[in-house]
Amino acid sequence: MKINLQKYLRARRPIIWCNTSDYKEIDDLLKISTEEINDKVIYEFRALGAVDFETKEISEEVKSLYNFLDIIYSEGYENNIFLLVKNAKDEMEKSEVLAYLKKIAELRYSNPNYNFTVLVVSDSNSVPKELEKFTSILEIENMSQEEIESYILNFGKIHGVKIDTEDIGEIAISLKGLSKLEIDHVLNMMIESKKNISISDRNIIIREKGQIIKKSAVLELIDFKEKITDIGGLEGLKEWLEESAKVFRKLDEAKSYGVDTPKGVLLVGMPGCGKSLAAKASARLFNAPLLRLDIGRLLGKYVGESEHNMRVALKTAESISPCILWIDEIEKAFSGIDQSGGASDITKRLFGHFLTWLQEKENTVFVVATANDISTFPPEFLRKGRFDEIFFVDFPTEEERERIFEIHLERRHKNRNDFDISKLAKATDGYCGADIEEVVKLTLKKAFVNDKEQIDTENLLDGIKEIDSLSTILSDKIETLKKGFKKFKIKSASKNGKGQKNLSENKDMIFVQGGKYIPSFFEEEREVGNLEVCKYQTTQDMWMEVMENNPSNWKGGRLPVENVSWWDALEFCNKLSEKHGLQPVYVIEENEERNILKINQKNGETVYPNLVDFKKTEGYRLPTELEWEWFARGGEVAIQDRTFNSKYSGSDNIDEVSWYGDCLEIDSILERGNSKNMTHSVGLKKANELGLYDCSGNVQEWCYDTYDSNGVSYLSNKTAYIYDENNEERIVRGGCAKEVRKKLRFGFLRGDTFYTSKELCEVSKREMKNESSISRSAGFRIVKSV
Repeated sequence: MKINLQKYLRARRPIIWCNTSDYKEIDDLLKISTEEINDKVIYEFRALGAVDFETKEISEEVKSLYNFLDIIYSEGYENNIFLLVKNAKDEMEKSEVLAYLKKIAELRYSNPNYNFTVLVVSDSNSVPKELEKFTSILEIENMSQEEIESYILNFGKIHGVKIDTEDIGEIAISLKGLSKLEIDHVLNMMIESKKNISISDRNIIIREKGQIIKKSAVLELIDFKEKITDIGGLEGLKEWLEESAKVFRKLDEAKSYGVDTPKGVLLVGMPGCGKSLAAKASARLFNAPLLRLDIGRLLGKYVGESEHNMRVALKTAESISPCILWIDEIEKAFSGIDQSGGASDITKRLFGHFLTWLQEKENTVFVVATANDISTFPPEFLRKGRFDEIFFVDFPTEEERERIFEIHLERRHKNRNDFDISKLAKATDGYCGADIEEVVKLTLKKAFVNDKEQIDTENLLDGIKEIDSLSTILSDKIETLKKGFKKFKIKSASKNGKGQKNLSENKDMIFVQGGKYIPSFFEEEREVGNLEVCKYQTTQDMWMEVMENNPSNWKGGRLPVENVSWWDALEFCNKLSEKHGLQPVYVIEENEERNILKINQKNGETVYPNLVDFKKTEGYRLPTELEWEWFARGGEVAIQDRTFNSKYSGSDNIDEVSWYGDCLEIDSILERGNSKNMTHSVGLKKANELGLYDCSGNVQEWCYDTYDSNGVSYLSNKTAYIYDENNEERIVRGGCAKEVRKKLRFGFLRGDTFYTSKELCEVSKREMKNESSISRSAGFRIVKSV
């Protein structure tokens, strides 16, 4: 931009039209571009009148642009005059002003001793016809990644704040498209809360970009809650999206490696089978704002208005990228495009402009287009280069229908083990995901109206009989669509055979994107890698399948296992890993004094715990404290939803998410809990933002960590105790639903029994227990590095 403006100034261009609304950008650009020009004077005029360029004070004497031009006109013979005209549309439309500007322009061209340059700052390129031949358009391009990085570093230096240099590339990519003024807003918001700048505050950037969209009339910012785990089946599509999202989230590293920026995906297929759901879930997965482009909103009544709206929509999307641009039912937007006379000239022009943009774009706008019928599209729309991939979404298979039933039952706090899911899936052949959801909703509604305490498989089978499947209602249309899809040989969104695997093969493992945050037990940011986390605490069914015994006091397959030590939990993880052909994480050697522990790394090394990199482990393991608090708080999803600092995992209301016990003080009951001092089946309370259950209370959960490097451990009230090497203490997280039999070092005492209060269920609370102790409150949850 600096170079372009300097070229125009050297070429003695009399009027330069600056297409921007960022006045700060223009001021800085003009100062830099005129540094080497002697005898220069910069004037400024706005709709309110003449303005001092340096102080921005408004003159009380000069209110008319014509009068201002008349006052400073002759100075062009003595000095290099630069006049900035900002936000003065009405003044610029006056005939006498246009005549004066034309006079100045002609003199500038004809007299080499006359130096007067006018810079008009406007957010449109509507140059008055009278001035067209004297005017040069200066496109104010967004800063490049390198320029933004320099700007951030300079901002940090000026404000004396810490910049995470490892993150600066990703932060710069996230800020691309914003003006300097908008970037200043974002950076100031980042340092307001933490006094540092890091990628963990990406949600602030997303919110600022959301403001831009809300001001736009052609795009819609979609508020979404959907996650990739809300999709039943479509494993091929989900796997592809996760790979693309990994590139998208680490664009800086990916580009350095030579990987192209993902362009987008086209989802075609049957209605009601998850295409729109996948579009919304992809935004969560990519950690980017979701914009919806409605072609109908682009159509205007004036000549050229529709094309202008399309350019504005695409430019707006580019300006706030990285983002997801969702175009739903794209075939309706461009209907009849491949039929002679079937589409209007406007539609054809819009389609052509969109195709060209899709082919040539190099920005970080990831397009997700959905369509039910693509038979009306010309072949060039489907060729490689427009989209990275095209997927066919068919009616769900039997295995996928099982998963869809489980999702919708679980979402309504129903235990899937109480139902014959296989029988339900067999009875819904030809049903789409939307049909199955309607079956569950209708069955629950009827049960509630008829005062039934629970529903069972037979109730759901009755509900199935009352709902006709979409494949039956639209059988002729469906058959026609399927023939069309076969002709194009489009890749299936489902995988052959089983999609999701059974419980012991990762069915309950949820992908949790890593990130950075400040944990409650540390004062600086720490980074968490990507994980798979079991949505439930380890149940007695899961334990029995591996260990073949049940140490729990309260028996029940869906109850969390308890009465296990830290070493017991490690042994379970190792055996589970071996069961699935994975390298066990822990090397446990027993001797007379104590168990010796080492960690297996993927590269074949075996290292001591103080040297371990858990990202390089393969099998199932316990989470570290850092990881546990990250996913218990909801991770990146909660950061986006601004719920990361909720008191409990998934809510500030403990009864929504936690089972907890009675709180006692000596002999008087202060508060009655909801657990009846016993454990409860997992998954009955509300899940947190990631779909994880019971992180705030049912049983406590063992974490891997021991004391810190100084030998200092903290109890839940942050009181410090020193433990020597012969009395190691391990950390458990989360409250417990029942009586905790433990001798307390502090707190309210009644013999040796303590009942868990609400406070101990808070995500930030910690409690220390000896590694070999067996407690009625201690269970665990498994994780796996990915």
